[in-house]
Amino acid sequence: MPPITWALHNTLKGWTLYDLTSSEVQLLVHVMSTNEIRLCQVCQKGASAWQPLSETTHPDLFSKKLNNNSNGYPELEPVGASKTNSGANDTDYFVVSPTKKVLPRLHTRHDVIVACSIHSAKNVFATETVDLSEGGLHFKDLLPDWIAGYFLVAVTTPDGIFQLMCSLVEDQKEKKRVQVVSEESDPQYLLFKNWLLTLK
Repeated sequence: MPPITWALHNTLKGWTLYDLTSSEVQLLVHVMSTNEIRLCQVCQKGASAWQPLSETTHPDLFSKKLNNNSNGYPELEPVGASKTNSGANDTDYFVVSPTKKVLPRLHTRHDVIVACSIHSAKNVFATETVDLSEGGLHFKDLLPDWIAGYFLVAVTTPDGIFQLMCSLVEDQKEKKRVQVVSEESDPQYLLFKNWLLTLK
């Protein structure tokens, strides 16, 4: 029986790879950001349609053990394990565990009109803001039904275009508001926040 092969499409970075082994997909999953994974689609060779990539639907592709065959390789020592024969060639190192900051619920809203475009895997919707903040965007137009889950919003400002990962605000009467879910470490989000500071 031939091995299972996959295709992987990264909407955020705009690339598609075909004929990947499960181990190769696992490796890509572990080097991609959370935002990239949210916008990825995967397809098994011979399948009739692409599917969103998630740990719920494809748990095997999120496995941290890329290969069960360790024959011929030494036992991997945990990071930071002490060595009995330390010498001049030893290297000092440390592990940094990033933590995501919890943002306050309320942000300063700015009544600024800027052009925006909302991008999904297949569609683009153009609109403009009524107001915005570092936590969300309020649009002039009703958003179409195909906008759901996580999506990219390109915000066009005099200082440049900022791409933000967003999702719909829940329980809104009119489908016009989205919340920004970009990570604090996202360079695009940091540039967007810096631009907001110039509006004060």
